[in-house]
Amino acid sequence: MALLFVRGSPAAEPGGLVREQKLVVVDASKETWMLEWQAAPLPMCGAEDVSTALSCSCSGFAYGEAGQLILVRLRRGVSREVLDLTPFFKGEASPGGGIAVLQRWRPVPATAHDEDDDWHHGSDFNFTKRVQARGTVEVMRIGDYNHDGRASEFLLQVGTQPCGRQVMVLVGISRLNSRLHVFASAEAPTVPLEMGPRVWDAVRASARPARVVEWPCGEQENEVESTITVAVRRGIFHVRRDTRACPTESQ
Repeated sequence: MALLFVRGSPAAEPGGLVREQKLVVVDASKETWMLEWQAAPLPMCGAEDVSTALSCSCSGFAYGEAGQLILVRLRRGVSREVLDLTPFFKGEASPGGGIAVLQRWRPVPATAHDEDDDWHHGSDFNFTKRVQARGTVEVMRIGDYNHDGRASEFLLQVGTQPCGRQVMVLVGISRLNSRLHVFASAEAPTVPLEMGPRVWDAVRASARPARVVEWPCGEQENEVESTITVAVRRGIFHVRRDTRACPTESQ
């Protein structure tokens, strides 16, 4: 897949290379977590080309930035801890083609009322400045997804699936692994657990097993329906995927 950079100067970062900084409380101790670029990021899926930015491949990344990205963890009396996030943005699943991409400004989709969406205003002479005035999108929305009693994780979009389905991994720490890491499942402990935001939201909402239809019949001309069941036991994710054949027109 071709990289979806938009020509232009490196994006300006008001706080230097720090994209976002959060105070995270872990067992009553205050920590600072930072998403940090290793060099000035470049525009990706930019507002200068609305048709590309709002395409399926840029879903969740529209009006974004790309580069080498790390997560930094600062604690009193402990050496700086770093997790390189770039390797989790894999090839064709990410518009960056293997480098990290973060959305910077949120688009206004075509569902907006009174034709006040980005499709209708993308050719306006001041459109890019208006997009940049919207404020920066929050990335680290800290929560307790593995139900271990600590809100010390956040979702990170690392790619897309047809058409525009967002692929997310869970980043943070747990009681079983106190170092920064990307979470996996019991069934594949060495592979990052990738799921859509609807699945992750269902997992976070309840400690009971979550069952979500990932790919329903009739979507993208599917011949099978795919369902995922995620259970969390003692802070560990257990995942099962089931499929069933979709009914044909003759049925």
